Amino acid sequence: MLQRFVSASFVASIGIAFGAVVLWMAKHIWTLQNTHQLALMWCCIPAIWGVWAMLTPRSWMPDRLPVWGAILGLLACANAVFVLNLPQKILGEYVSAFYRAVGVLIAIAVYYLLWMVVRLVYRALRGPEQAEKDFRAAA
Repeated sequence: MLQRFVSASFVASIGIAFGAVVLWMAKHIWTLQNTHQLALMWCCIPAIWGVWAMLTPRSWMPDRLPVWGAILGLLACANAVFVLNLPQKILGEYVSAFYRAVGVLIAIAVYYLLWMVVRLVYRALRGPEQAEKDFRAAA
């Protein structure tokens, strides 16, 4: 379980660092006043990803881990976009439901790709001996 938590938290931390660099580079669009909610959420994301990885059904480990991550992406992004309405709060303009839905679909795809990396990190943490045992058990 700890390996699941560590692998997901690690990837989330790297993703947040990358997102912070992107926000910093686009500082003419983004200001601290309109991104404080995003920054607060980002503080919790590594822990949320770690807990989500620990909740993964045992039969889904590690092959279906990207699908499990995409489910988290659907839940998190739908809440951020439709419930909290972060696009309007950050941009200061109304964003139509169509474009918000497209954003959620893109976020789900990004989450899927990031959770593929989580799967790779998880396998790397398991070590070659355990990976060989898992391979033999699956065959």
